[in-house]
Amino acid sequence: MISVLTPSNLNFLNSINQTQTQLNNVQNELSSGLSVSQPSDAPDQVSAILQLHANIQQNQELTQNLTLVQGQAQTADSSLGTGITLLDQVMTLATEGLSTSATASSRATAASQVAGLMQEMVGISNTEVDGQYIFSGANTTSPSYQYDASSPTGVDRLQISNSAQQAQDSSGQTFAVAATANQIFDQRDSSDAPTANNVFAAMNAVRVALQNNDSTSLQTALSSVQTASTYLNTQQGFYGNVEDRITTALSDASTQNVSLQTDLSSRQDADETQAIVQMQQYTTTLQAAIAAEAKMPTTTLFNDLPG
Repeated sequence: MISVLTPSNLNFLNSINQTQTQLNNVQNELSSGLSVSQPSDAPDQVSAILQLHANIQQNQELTQNLTLVQGQAQTADSSLGTGITLLDQVMTLATEGLSTSATASSRATAASQVAGLMQEMVGISNTEVDGQYIFSGANTTSPSYQYDASSPTGVDRLQISNSAQQAQDSSGQTFAVAATANQIFDQRDSSDAPTANNVFAAMNAVRVALQNNDSTSLQTALSSVQTASTYLNTQQGFYGNVEDRITTALSDASTQNVSLQTDLSSRQDADETQAIVQMQQYTTTLQAAIAAEAKMPTTTLFNDLPG
């Protein structure tokens, strides 16, 4: 038998389907926490939401990079502080070597001690963080120096790198976050000759003067170490400024992230209180409609005709 739906039956079914769809949408909002989970939910918001997701991802990557270079800058700062202490020890040995009680033997012993301090300084120039040589510029997989007592500067230069590492803040500005071992420990002029700021050359000059029992050269070498120490202090100051800049950049990135997340939330997150109220309303409407339909008479005029 073919059942024919009346117009009122069709209207009822359409209303039920529409209300059920609205109820399903609200339930999806509550379960997912999103009022916009697909383009059809809010076509006018899709472009803005996608752009916000991209901006948030970019900001997170920027934060990760800043956190990485922050750790490197902190290590560099600490390492250069140790280097300054080594230079202080070299100056002490040089001063003792200039005393009237110094002998050729005591100076030779001091020369050996300076050689040990030089090897420690070379180790600082080859400082690693997470397997990367932080003073090696662009070539972070290789050290820059090795100790060599026969060299005029007391070291062998294994590579030359003038490429300073850069970082970017949330405004898009870039800034230098590192210097190279060539710049810090082995400063040279345009003819590649060591300058007065050359840390390795100054330390080696003290070692050689002590070894040669040469008090005149030792006095000059002591002055050179003092100059190199002042220079190394300025290099440590550079890293102190870098740490401050990174701290500010991380703070700005955090503020930016909160702003982006807030904007995204206002565009796509569900209003839980409103959604619960709507779900209750739709549920009540469905129950009332089904109950009312059940009470509707199902007889027609045909039921009153004789059999």
